[in-house]
Amino acid sequence: MKKVLWALCVLAVNISFPFLLCQEQDRGSLAWADDLAMAAPLAAVFHTVEGGVVKSVSRADPSKGTRSEIVVIDSAKNIIRILVTSTTTLWDADAKAIMPDKIIPEARVNVVYLTTDEGINVGQSIKILK
Repeated sequence: MKKVLWALCVLAVNISFPFLLCQEQDRGSLAWADDLAMAAPLAAVFHTVEGGVVKSVSRADPSKGTRSEIVVIDSAKNIIRILVTSTTTLWDADAKAIMPDKIIPEARVNVVYLTTDEGINVGQSIKILK
């Protein structure tokens, strides 16, 4: 009986310990759900480029630590660097899926991308125009 009572006490202390820490002002290095919610990043902002011209294309090279990226010049002559990820959809002029190697410099494109809080432009959709 003493062992069962002792086990229940140990269990109760282990269960209540995080709640006791939560009551303190200094929570230490533990992350709580409300802390993470307050630190949540702002929503990313979507942008489009209609009829932009591809200035350059770089391919990912894990050995060098580089990522796939295209540089597009929009109609206002702004240079926009866009990260091409595995979730970026790539289309040709006939709306067929293509591989990244089909995007070449001087091609005209429509691009939908989002800008993260860190200022990184992540491509969502790239369509080559005729």
